[in-house]
Amino acid sequence: MSSHFWQETRVQTWRWFLHSKRRPVVVISGLMQPIIWMTLFVLVLQDSMEQAVGSNYLDFVTPGALLFTAFNAALNAGVPILFDREMGFLDRIRAAPLVDRFSIVLSSAIHISVMTLLQCFVIVAATSVLGVSFAGGFMGAIVGLLALILVIFGFTSVSLGLAFQFKKHFEMLAVIMIVTLPMIFLSSAFAPLEKLPDWLRTAVVFNPVTMAIEPLRMVYSNADWTMSMTLADTAIGELNAWHFFAGLIAFNLLCGNWARKVLAKKLA
Repeated sequence: MSSHFWQETRVQTWRWFLHSKRRPVVVISGLMQPIIWMTLFVLVLQDSMEQAVGSNYLDFVTPGALLFTAFNAALNAGVPILFDREMGFLDRIRAAPLVDRFSIVLSSAIHISVMTLLQCFVIVAATSVLGVSFAGGFMGAIVGLLALILVIFGFTSVSLGLAFQFKKHFEMLAVIMIVTLPMIFLSSAFAPLEKLPDWLRTAVVFNPVTMAIEPLRMVYSNADWTMSMTLADTAIGELNAWHFFAGLIAFNLLCGNWARKVLAKKLA
């Protein structure tokens, strides 16, 4: 890709960050939302879930909160572009002499990825103050960050594709609302896999959210973790971190290919 493409991407990315700067309430609420969610879950479920998880529930739920934040923010990544479409601003950008119109969606993806990782760092800082320590070391942090990035990229691809499939933002928000809660609650975000019925456990491990949560939880709570450590015992066999990362990569390839086809058609 040429230097002109990256210049276009940089300018449009800066535009999204200017939007965030001019709307500090949105940024602050986005940073506070995951902490509020996690606080409510811990307050409501701590006494009943500590025996089930076999440890402090805040320690258990922190990786789930990180993934919930990344998943939710990435799934909403296409909404600002849909607003641009509704107000006609996207048509103005498309009419500009751009080297490659892919810079329109790439800039949005970069912005949402940075803002989402910032939200995750806020959660890590807040839980560290409350006594939740990261045990996985430097390599564990790399593995955890990779899991977060794969979730962000995968669901951002889905969201950007959907932004060009719908004509009105409330249609997309309705779909997001329908998808979000089932994917979160049919995962291991707030309850351990081993406590689920066998048939449900096998289904849940195919959820991309679970695929990311389990490796992240492994490095968060274990100092002596290995990628071959068994993370789930299901009807299809014992699954380790390698299996989950392979599933996440496959999910990203499928989502990326679908989004590429949609964008190639809609941005032509």
